[in-house]
Amino acid sequence: MKITCEQCQASFNVPEEKIPQGKSFRVQCPRCRHTIAVRCATDEISGPAAPHQERLPVSETIEDDVFQDILQEGGKAALVCIDDSHRRALVTESLKEAGFQPYVEEDPDRTVRRLRQGGYEVLVLEEPLAPTDRRQVIVDFLKALPMDQRRTLFVCLISAEDRTMDSMAAFRKEVDLIIHAGNLARMQPVLQSEVKKARSFYRIFKEALEERGQI
Repeated sequence: MKITCEQCQASFNVPEEKIPQGKSFRVQCPRCRHTIAVRCATDEISGPAAPHQERLPVSETIEDDVFQDILQEGGKAALVCIDDSHRRALVTESLKEAGFQPYVEEDPDRTVRRLRQGGYEVLVLEEPLAPTDRRQVIVDFLKALPMDQRRTLFVCLISAEDRTMDSMAAFRKEVDLIIHAGNLARMQPVLQSEVKKARSFYRIFKEALEERGQI
């Protein structure tokens, strides 16, 4: 489906298989990051019609999102869900230095929808402060992922309590790496090293499963 951004007039294509069937959705312009709403009209006789681009009121419900930035650019993508602007800037800069393209998503529900769509190698998340913290929805989503999917995502948790590279705390919290909030300015070499180790480990693990005919 061809879409034109009403803000910068850039045109781009969204693969048909990525478009939610029978639903209105949002897609972000890969050039200017403007959010475009696409309506899926429904005909009472013929049923759902092909989606068409249209300006929608802010109050109107959008049922799904298509995150065109990942679809367009691909590569080593990292997702960042951090509220504090200073910490977020430190993390995104470290990710760039480690060779990743960071994508910031402050809303936990949209973070989960991005993860469902896929395409990310790394997720950097601030630790929820309480069970009622909205970021808990991301933690719950990660815990519910099938192991073969979870292995493809390296999860780094920013903690105000646990020390950097505390492997026991990481094991308890079901993440790959913990970085203490006070060490964010020096996280790049640690993150880069741990991601490399995880990739190597799971590559060997996958090869062993293939030898046994389990995958």
